[in-house]
Amino acid sequence: MQRIVLAIALSLFAVSTVANDWDDLMRGNRRYVDGHLVYSHLASQRRANAGQQNPPVTVISCADSRVPPELMFDQTVGDLFVVRVAGNVMDDFNLASVEYAVANKWTKMIVVVGHESCGAVKEAVSSQTDFGSPALNALVKKIRENLGGRKPPLREAIDMNARATAAQLRESKIIRDSNVEIVTTYYSFDGKVTKIGN
Repeated sequence: MQRIVLAIALSLFAVSTVANDWDDLMRGNRRYVDGHLVYSHLASQRRANAGQQNPPVTVISCADSRVPPELMFDQTVGDLFVVRVAGNVMDDFNLASVEYAVANKWTKMIVVVGHESCGAVKEAVSSQTDFGSPALNALVKKIRENLGGRKPPLREAIDMNARATAAQLRESKIIRDSNVEIVTTYYSFDGKVTKIGN
């Protein structure tokens, strides 16, 4: 009986922690939208995190320079474990990065960020077939696979691509066994981050 009570208590604590992490991110996002970011303790934060890290949130976002995860959530050194790649797609190396953070028990929540006017997704819904290099062709092919071969309107395609990345994360045994929450979001250029359905 004590084990059951302990398991329930730990489960409730985990849910509460994830909710707090999301609430913290959304408070930070509101500050970012309002333009009220203050980074006044960077030197002490660098020192505090020099020996170890323990970021509770992993963010997977596009490499687009207009999509800055630490800024959009008003987070700083040591707060986020960030994996960035054009089109916020998942490959073996990106997945290994996320699994590393989860396996080290830092990550309590993973946030996948699709964004407004994503160039990689735009190319995937275009009719172009050759993007100038095997690597670029492979990236567009991956996004097209995430879209199931469809060419929906751009916003729908961005959401589909982000949801596909989240689904691929759930296929990982390390991530699945950890019970880490995965949140799929959309970032618009007014600065707002909103959840999208999974």
